[in-house]
Amino acid sequence: MSADLQWLLIRKWNSFMHPAPNGPVFSSEKGNLVNIHSGKYSGLANNKVIDISANAEGAISVTKTTANGGKVASASKSTTLRRSTGPRRANKIAAVETAAKGFRADLRHAAVARISALTRANRRAANPPKAFPAKQRGKKAAAASADENAIELD
Repeated sequence: MSADLQWLLIRKWNSFMHPAPNGPVFSSEKGNLVNIHSGKYSGLANNKVIDISANAEGAISVTKTTANGGKVASASKSTTLRRSTGPRRANKIAAVETAAKGFRADLRHAAVARISALTRANRRAANPPKAFPAKQRGKKAAAASADENAIELD
């Protein structure tokens, strides 16, 4: 069955759609890089699908599914990036896996955006920003320092 026919069949009704009253229709299907319900980005209707996701340890996995759907084991190729992989290297890998190897050049920009967002999230989770206490200023600071400097006589 062609990808266009599959999209025509599933575009109105599928369990991954999340329609909003006024705005875009989002999608939560695997292989949809931008999470927008569209034929171009659909992970269900296209023959060649690339999925970029983070697993529980913080590593990023890039999974490509080729057009050979009959051979399920050899149709999927996966690459795992360690949590310590830098953002420039991760972006290069995403660009090479989508466009440079002739897989799907139209998804290069979306793949690079997705993988850079995941590496940014991993960096924030590994090194959370320090919380500094708020200083008192003005009258409150003067009152607090006056209370500290007061001598108690018992």
